[in-house]
Amino acid sequence: MRWISTDRKGGGYFECRSRFQPTGHMLDIAVDAPADGPTVAQRNFYKDIETNYSWLVGVMQPLIEAEFRNWQPGFAIQDFSAELWPVGLDIPQLIDNKPVKWELSFETAHDLNHMVTVLYQNFQPYAVRVDG
Repeated sequence: MRWISTDRKGGGYFECRSRFQPTGHMLDIAVDAPADGPTVAQRNFYKDIETNYSWLVGVMQPLIEAEFRNWQPGFAIQDFSAELWPVGLDIPQLIDNKPVKWELSFETAHDLNHMVTVLYQNFQPYAVRVDG
């Protein structure tokens, strides 16, 4: 992991590229952490994402389909893993008893010029952003 200092006093984050076990795709990961490194809780959070990825796909798929239907009526994902693949993950600092807001980004076969980002609070998706 590489430390990236920001303008905030003593602030920054770590970034790396790693193979995401559930899909085998390379994933760009950003972890909001102090210079001494990501916490054990942040490492465990990443492992929880990998472990629960199949379930996460099930809860995010309806939101992604709804977003795409804004410009493609009747849009439906037939094979999630063939149509969307994870490319980015942002893990925030984890503060006791506070909701964890994090993001998982995908490239999609449906539009190679856009990225689909699913925003989560804890393990519940609450929004989808399409950038391109």
